[in-house]
Amino acid sequence: MDGLPKTNCLVVAITTPVTQQFRPDLRRLVARSRMLFEQGCDGIALFGTTGEGSEFSVADRTETLDGMIAAGIEPGRIVVSTGALAIPDVVKLTSHAVDRAVASVLLMPPCVYRGGITEDGAFRFYEAVIEQVSDFRLRLLLYHFPDICGVPITPQVVRRLDERYQGIIAGVKDSGGDLDFTQDLVRRFSHLSIFTGSEIHLPEVLQTGARGTICGLANVMPRLLRAMVDLPTAFDRRGTLPHLLSGDMILSRRPFIPSTKAVIAEVLDDSEWRRVLPPMSELPVLERQRLVEDFFDWDSSLPKDWQSLTRHELAASNVIGLRRA
Repeated sequence: MDGLPKTNCLVVAITTPVTQQFRPDLRRLVARSRMLFEQGCDGIALFGTTGEGSEFSVADRTETLDGMIAAGIEPGRIVVSTGALAIPDVVKLTSHAVDRAVASVLLMPPCVYRGGITEDGAFRFYEAVIEQVSDFRLRLLLYHFPDICGVPITPQVVRRLDERYQGIIAGVKDSGGDLDFTQDLVRRFSHLSIFTGSEIHLPEVLQTGARGTICGLANVMPRLLRAMVDLPTAFDRRGTLPHLLSGDMILSRRPFIPSTKAVIAEVLDDSEWRRVLPPMSELPVLERQRLVEDFFDWDSSLPKDWQSLTRHELAASNVIGLRRA
């Protein structure tokens, strides 16, 4: 049962804390999820692109979802990304998520054969998964992120799937970065839930009728995004964009996932949060210190209700160390 709001919905594509054995750290993940809920996020998207999901095993992903629910995270506030290279793995992950009554399942085509995949091929992938899961309770979000997987989810593919599997196709997450494309999806498929993965497009797509966003920046600026989403008009929301863009520019100096984890590690005074899965690497020490200091300065420059990184959560010794670097 979908426990997410039908409009102005803010879902964080949550980063995954990783143990020394490169497995999900359930305790830290549960604690961080609760903190993000307190800071205004309506839901979490588990094991997506920002969550390094495709690099974890099927067992790790299913056990983590079970652990999250056992710890009291409402399944109706969880979107589970079930992308994998092998269709049997996708089916197993999807069936497990459906059995746990999560809000919806987010699925991207495999990122192997980037050239020459036709619309019919994309349709056949989703058709194979839906038919093998064979469960009327499935609520599937099609994941359009061609920069990652190389396979676009075109309006024609959405239309074919929606007509074949009415009630199962729940919507689209569009991370393609093309505002016109997103707007076209919203207008064509007003009965579906369209989420943008591009935070800068929120003022326009919410005005058009999109349900909201599933995004990575909410990991470190949830209160700013909550404020943007809740403002009454597109004009008002656009007023927050300079703040969002300046924060994003700081994070974008280096790869997004290790940069985001570096900020979270500093907020929580917990170096374990910096760990990323190979082949990614943690940020070099000096670059990390400068990035974190600049990002905290940026956050403290926001109106107080929009600040997400309260400095009292930082150990005083860490702040001093950053300023001396």
